[in-house]
Amino acid sequence: MTSDTVRRKVIDRILESEEFCNSSTYAQYLEYLFESTRKGTAPKETTIAIEFFGKGPDFNPAEDTIVRSHTYQLRKKLERYYFTEGKNDKCQVVIPKGHYEVSFIQRSEGITSPKFLLQYIRKHYAAFTILALAVGIAALLIYNQSIRAQLDRYALIEPDDFIWKEYIHSELPILVVPGDHFMFNVHSNEYDSDFSIRDITINSLEDLENLRARYPDRSIIPADEPYFPYHSIWSLPPVLSLLFSVNQQPILRKSSDIIPQILDEYNIIFTGSIKTLYTLKYTLASSHFDFEITPHRVIYTPPDSTERQIFETNLHSPGPNEDLVLALKLPGPADNAILIIASYSSLGAPEISNYLTKPKTRVQLAQLFQEKYGSTPDYFEILFRVVGIDKTAYDTEILIYNEITRN
Repeated sequence: MTSDTVRRKVIDRILESEEFCNSSTYAQYLEYLFESTRKGTAPKETTIAIEFFGKGPDFNPAEDTIVRSHTYQLRKKLERYYFTEGKNDKCQVVIPKGHYEVSFIQRSEGITSPKFLLQYIRKHYAAFTILALAVGIAALLIYNQSIRAQLDRYALIEPDDFIWKEYIHSELPILVVPGDHFMFNVHSNEYDSDFSIRDITINSLEDLENLRARYPDRSIIPADEPYFPYHSIWSLPPVLSLLFSVNQQPILRKSSDIIPQILDEYNIIFTGSIKTLYTLKYTLASSHFDFEITPHRVIYTPPDSTERQIFETNLHSPGPNEDLVLALKLPGPADNAILIIASYSSLGAPEISNYLTKPKTRVQLAQLFQEKYGSTPDYFEILFRVVGIDKTAYDTEILIYNEITRN
């Protein structure tokens, strides 16, 4: 058999495996990289984005990580294949970090063997010190596989959990989006310096343009540095812990960077302030909720009705506080999922982030939907009221909960 024939058989065996046969995107991506390598054209990131992912000629890898994130996930799937079904394969497929060509190595001369490492160093590096780094990376991979096996035994969640199943079995990369407050810079002639300002009435570029129109003689520009409120950051730990427990490695990106063009490329999780939804606020069109910033109001229009219900919460005070929290799992534009946990104050979102990740409250929520609909929905909308003092919640109430169906 020719070398190409052997390599073709190796690729076919991987594509027919359980790890890849139900994952068409990554199977096709591996096939694309193999064919590019076989033809001797080592693909570049921009080429892959245009040829495989259908991006336009204006694709900017600094703003869009679709190629890197899919390649990262493809490497992870190959790791899992060789850890399970392919553990006895004599030939191993490797996509070296920083490259997109497909390499084939004999398992007897695997990535931890001195011969392979020396060859790899001579080909890619000039210094012997990289050998120690490569050995360290291999050791970390082995340790990571051990930790992964332990996490499989102590998974925090059932594979068919109605809230998280799309993220547990995510074929798309997972994008976690903490909401960042809109900041802008104003130049001070008195101090001859720029000052970063947070104005609670300015929550978008459109708001900023209206401000600039009122003060045309002032230098007012968006700030470079983000500001993350408490409810964005303290909502993250339970969500990230759950994802890590099922071996998912999410990508983090602040909400002010989200553009409509990437809403179909990820399974998305947003945590934070309602004010910081930005582009994601338009996804609420598939729900029965709308909101106002000032005053703090959530407007609910029941299905098959035009009679609106308005829920309002007070501004933050030193004593007991109420907060309204939207927990929405919405269908994305390409069979992907968008989960939003958004509140007005720092009290609500962290509490509901914990609520949606704890086994006991997830079971209670599932029972509510089963009693109402006879089953748990793929997508849903929930409005919570959370009561507490400062950032400590002591009462959580579900005000509205509905199933959402994909149109």
